[in-house]
Amino acid sequence: MKRTWLTAAAAVLIVAACSSTPAATPTAAPATAAPQPTEAPATAAPASEAPASEAPASEAPASEAPASEAPASEAPSGMGTVEVGQKGTADDLGLTPEEQAAASAALAGKTVGIVATTMETEYHTLLNNTAKDALEAMGATVNICDSQTNADQALQCFEGFVQDGVAAIITTSSAATVGDAATDAINQGIIVVQVTGLDLGATGAVGISVDNLTIGLEEGRSAGTFAAQMWPGEEVQTIILDYPDIPDLVARADAIEQGLTETNPNVNVVGRYLGGLADNAVSSTETALTAFPDLRLVTGINDGGDLGAYQYLDQEGKTADDVAIFGIDCDPAAVDLIDQGTMYQGCVDTNPAGTGTLAANAIAKLMAGSNVPNSLDVPVSTYMGPQ
Repeated sequence: MKRTWLTAAAAVLIVAACSSTPAATPTAAPATAAPQPTEAPATAAPASEAPASEAPASEAPASEAPASEAPASEAPSGMGTVEVGQKGTADDLGLTPEEQAAASAALAGKTVGIVATTMETEYHTLLNNTAKDALEAMGATVNICDSQTNADQALQCFEGFVQDGVAAIITTSSAATVGDAATDAINQGIIVVQVTGLDLGATGAVGISVDNLTIGLEEGRSAGTFAAQMWPGEEVQTIILDYPDIPDLVARADAIEQGLTETNPNVNVVGRYLGGLADNAVSSTETALTAFPDLRLVTGINDGGDLGAYQYLDQEGKTADDVAIFGIDCDPAAVDLIDQGTMYQGCVDTNPAGTGTLAANAIAKLMAGSNVPNSLDVPVSTYMGPQ
């Protein structure tokens, strides 16, 4: 069975990220199997799947500290450091048998804390549990503190781990939420790894995240191209399900809109509505459909929210002839709906299991005394089902 993918490069960056606007539009890639996000790969992505392009350093966001201004933080004796300015691949975070043994010895009896944004979505559950399982296999005790999308709770979780004297912390929180606490933790010799964001890099943390601009553009371009083919020359009323409380997700929504309008001038984004979680999206989609009964395209910052949109639209009798839905993360439920030929037409696979593995390996390598490259490129792709 052939499967159609639209591919584009996405950057998973460590400490200093290049947020770019790739010039190339998505193109068809060789057929491959549906994403399997429930299976954690040994590495985040094959080294052969290199990104199509890289952003010049001059295009880095203003919030990013230039490499020359982001020296590696002081590492405790025996620990490795982050190689500022060095770009690597997933293979660079693979563990040798010697590193595995050294990391296991260093992590034995140690605790690692994970500050989760939420444990309600498949993406975050898979990311956090993959990291937890990998670290526990190396002898660490791992505790997950679910902030339930509350920034104050996320800070309390983070500060609690610092007070407990953990060896490392993995967090999905931004610098606006935990920046000072991250600086304090690193000064105490605690490894800090940021996933789904990059702005803690200036504190000396390790940041691992698929670049929001790239994945947003990938979704927007895929959805815009689909709409141009489905409704040629016609206005396509579109909504974006976003999550305004998290700056990284606002940037992702901005990129989705940019990708939509780049590829299809007939796209009319009639509004942004709260998504992120299914319950939010059910209510938002009801509001949007009432205001815009000719709504044709639903995009969003994740599948967790878009699945709620699907639920409501399906309840209202909408079909694949009426509306198309595109999401991000390739939640198994979204992949099933895509494979069934429903109005859920595509999802961007952001490899949460691979991100969790990379986060665990970054901690392990540093604990083993090895250095970690400053940035890591991993591709993303849009899955559009069997053909």
